[in-house]
Amino acid sequence: MISEAIVAAFHCTALMRRRDIFATDALRPITAAEDADTAAPGWVGSRWSGGTLLVGINPGGGGDQYRRNPTDDELYSLLRAFRDALTEPARKEALEHASRAWQRIQQGHNIWRIIAPILEATGETPDEIAFMNILPFRTRMDRAAPASTLRQAWAQSAEPQIRALQPRRIIALGAKAWKVLSGFPSPCGAETFLFKRGIGDSYIPTESRELLRALAARRSGSGL
Repeated sequence: MISEAIVAAFHCTALMRRRDIFATDALRPITAAEDADTAAPGWVGSRWSGGTLLVGINPGGGGDQYRRNPTDDELYSLLRAFRDALTEPARKEALEHASRAWQRIQQGHNIWRIIAPILEATGETPDEIAFMNILPFRTRMDRAAPASTLRQAWAQSAEPQIRALQPRRIIALGAKAWKVLSGFPSPCGAETFLFKRGIGDSYIPTESRELLRALAARRSGSGL
């Protein structure tokens, strides 16, 4: 379930402004400006009980030729509704709505090609996991943010969200997320794993296939 602590931590991220963590506007996308200025905290399954947290580096969609689509209209409108909600019950409801939409939308994107095998290996359903990005903002041309920005994002959003979620397992989706995640002490003592990604998530690298086998074997042997 989505607890009050989770709602509060995710809402603090939703309230963030780019200037809270970016020193300049150099990485601000020039397209879909309102969405670029909207923090995207991530989503939490309706049956979350502290299982697997998937962690990416930052939302995509920052390309100079990018154009808003209907899923952007839906998701970012819901994220702003969550940001602007005034009471804890309203925030909880708004986060639940945004989470369901984000989860459904993600299932139509390439990233689900790696999330689905992870779920199969861990024996979880989408409603039992959570997803977040270390940096909750798009970057221009999806470029990597400088270390100073990532440190600010970790301190102000990622670390508080992880602490509120209290996951037993964190899987970093890609080397960029892993580099940041492994560079800070775990706020909850969770096991952490790197899931390497292929270009465009069009294939699963050998190392990640080995991780999937290890997760599946562990589940079969211990029930975790």
